[in-house]
Amino acid sequence: MAALQSAFTMRSSSLAFKSSVGQTEGLNAQAIRTQPRAPVGMPLVENRVAIRFTRVGRKKLPFYRIVAVDSRVRRDGKPLEFLGWYDPLKKEANLNAPAIKKWLAVGAKPSDTVGSLLKKAMVIES
Repeated sequence: MAALQSAFTMRSSSLAFKSSVGQTEGLNAQAIRTQPRAPVGMPLVENRVAIRFTRVGRKKLPFYRIVAVDSRVRRDGKPLEFLGWYDPLKKEANLNAPAIKKWLAVGAKPSDTVGSLLKKAMVIES
């Protein structure tokens, strides 16, 4: 606790503050820090697209669709695009390889399980 308190006092003592807002002559240029901003015209990216499974099978009979979805959406949420399906009981898969490659080219990240499935199907390299 004492180390935290001393670090706080050292940090606060190194900053220079002025009481009047209009005068900035005495402020050090290093003490004024601005937030980094995106260039004009470029959107600020806060999320990403994930390629993952969504479950559509019933109890004790799993069946998964492979979807491109916003990473913040829940597992069975509305997808951006359906990319194929996977049946783990029969070990069968049907993949739309051109659409998957398109999403990977624009920065989508596959989940670990979908990534291993894509490697087995030779859609992506190891």
